[in-house]
Amino acid sequence: MYTFELPEIGEGVVEGEIVQWLVKPGDVIAVDQPVCEIMTDKATVEISTPKGGRVAQLHGEPGDVIKVHSPLAEIDTDGAGAAPSNGVSKAPVEAPVEAPVAKPAKAPIAAAPTTPAPPVSSGAKSVATPAVRRRAREMSVDLGAVPGSGKGGRVLHQDLEQFVRAPVGVPQSNAVPSGHEEHIKIIGLRRKIAEQMVKSRFTAPHFTYVDEVDMTVLDDMRKRLKPRAAERGVKLTFLPFLMKALVLTFREFPNVNANVIEDPLTLVVKGDMNIGIATDTPQGLFVPVVKNVEQKSVLQLAAEIQDLTTRTREGKVKLDELSGGTFTITSVGAFGGMFATPIINHPEVAILGINRIHERPVVRDGQIVIRKMLYISSSFDHRILDGAVAARWTTALKQVLEAPETLFWEQL
Repeated sequence: MYTFELPEIGEGVVEGEIVQWLVKPGDVIAVDQPVCEIMTDKATVEISTPKGGRVAQLHGEPGDVIKVHSPLAEIDTDGAGAAPSNGVSKAPVEAPVEAPVAKPAKAPIAAAPTTPAPPVSSGAKSVATPAVRRRAREMSVDLGAVPGSGKGGRVLHQDLEQFVRAPVGVPQSNAVPSGHEEHIKIIGLRRKIAEQMVKSRFTAPHFTYVDEVDMTVLDDMRKRLKPRAAERGVKLTFLPFLMKALVLTFREFPNVNANVIEDPLTLVVKGDMNIGIATDTPQGLFVPVVKNVEQKSVLQLAAEIQDLTTRTREGKVKLDELSGGTFTITSVGAFGGMFATPIINHPEVAILGINRIHERPVVRDGQIVIRKMLYISSSFDHRILDGAVAARWTTALKQVLEAPETLFWEQL
């Protein structure tokens, strides 16, 4: 019997969290076959076994944090051993395997064991990660027959589990029946996000300042430029204009483009303007960073934003593209609403919240006219930035957005 221990997986890494098991007791595995995914503070990686055989026992469950050199699995290298009755066997959870980035996981819902439903030959093309497809093959489930609950109809691990538990012919439902409750262990990226949010909220005293911006002129400019950008294969959104507006305001208020060191308390004002974009993905929230915004044109920024956010949603973003931010933009405009109170992406000292643009009546020169209005809601670290500074900075940003021709002054 060979005891496979968690190997050293990076300089300075002493422990990792089990995100998901890729094998179960009783499986016959080959040399260098991945057996689990481990999340560290730096990345999520697949851990492969140096020896083949039959898995006799797994140590730990998804969500457990284990030390380097702790036992991961017992492997019968003769291949004849049977899985013990007390071996851990947990269904894998959703996490893409392609990208070397932190990925979330959702704990499986506890339920009585059932016999997997027979595969249905639907012939439909399904959307799923390689890990989900592998798990479907192991479960003899046709992915084309599984309703996907992920973004764009993506089939998730929990969709597979629900599919095989449901009786044949019974409609699928994600609702928890009356009288029941569902316990979901918070693990993986979701736990990392929670820890970061708690640290930010209780380390930096937040305050949020809200103002409204007339986006009518900027929207007209963007619409005129969209066809020219499209000719170059670039989708022109409001984000590159917002970034260039931030550059102008950071020239006047450099302390907003900064990081903070907690011990000793030190403000690090940044010359590079590296702006993160909070991005909603099927795997959770990521913040890819556009580096050196001050050196790039609106068109260059639009192309980079399009590429970066697309690769982030596909799980192909690189680890260094998720770090080094000096300021963050978060947008909830696609979901409606008036404004939100965003949480600072620590160790940054401020974050800009962008909300939905509403057409509504306003008074201009004594006349009621229809304008495209936007609420911006920014949060600040009150230890570093006073309310008066935040108000003046927000006003400066508003002035640039309402007179967007000033965005091109640096090119004149």
